[in-house]
Amino acid sequence: MSALRQEPYLVPAVVSAFGLLNVIAQSDRESSSHAELAREAGLSKSTAHNLLTTLEHLGLVQRDPQSRRYRLGAALISLGQSAARHSRLAVLAEERLGPLAGELGLSFALFQVDDVGSARAISRAYPFEPVHVGITLGTRVGPFDGAVGKCLLAEMSPADAEQLVADLPIPRHTDATITDADELLADVARVREHGWAASIGELNENNAIAAPIAGADGRAELVIVALGFAGQIPADQAPELGRRLRESADAVTADGGGRTLPGTTTGPDGAQEKSTA
Repeated sequence: MSALRQEPYLVPAVVSAFGLLNVIAQSDRESSSHAELAREAGLSKSTAHNLLTTLEHLGLVQRDPQSRRYRLGAALISLGQSAARHSRLAVLAEERLGPLAGELGLSFALFQVDDVGSARAISRAYPFEPVHVGITLGTRVGPFDGAVGKCLLAEMSPADAEQLVADLPIPRHTDATITDADELLADVARVREHGWAASIGELNENNAIAAPIAGADGRAELVIVALGFAGQIPADQAPELGRRLRESADAVTADGGGRTLPGTTTGPDGAQEKSTA
């Protein structure tokens, strides 16, 4: 998990319960044992047991009576549907994922920005091609995680972003990860200028282009992301794809009654060829 800014008023039990739900959501397993969940959530077995018992009682997790393994519960479905209905911006953005994936032959994801400097994948769409980059719903990324991370840093004031980069070590996800603080901050400045970010093999072996979507207050609430294999999104095509995502993000913002993010206008020819975000 990426390092995040400390928040003084968080309730530990709630954070731990959410951590268990997140572990289940991100697991490749169909179900998980008590011991697996406790280990992966960083909890003692007794704490995990008490939290899982509570979550099961509330219908947020379900335990198989035979195997005694856990999966997400049906109560989360109605919660998710209610959250989607109340987030007009997310609904408008989700409507664009499928058409974009089909047209461009890339995987698309929508991340929701948290108020603690992270973002979580809440929706996805795949192209018609049988082989494509997969996206796990619930995946959480922080400010040092690829294209979405650069969007998170760009959302901060330059001073706050500089302080965060100075205070925390930049993890090296791959050999291409930008770990030099000055280089990363320069890249983030380009994101602010052009309104989109790129990760060319910096988080994993895949490439990604991301653009933030602003809400009514002008702050980024969502991030739309295109993901593909290295051959699908070569570095020299990143500016054109970044322009497409910026246009889509601005359209969603406008339809949702929000304010377009500052500094995201394109050049005279409609392209952003100078950006290497």
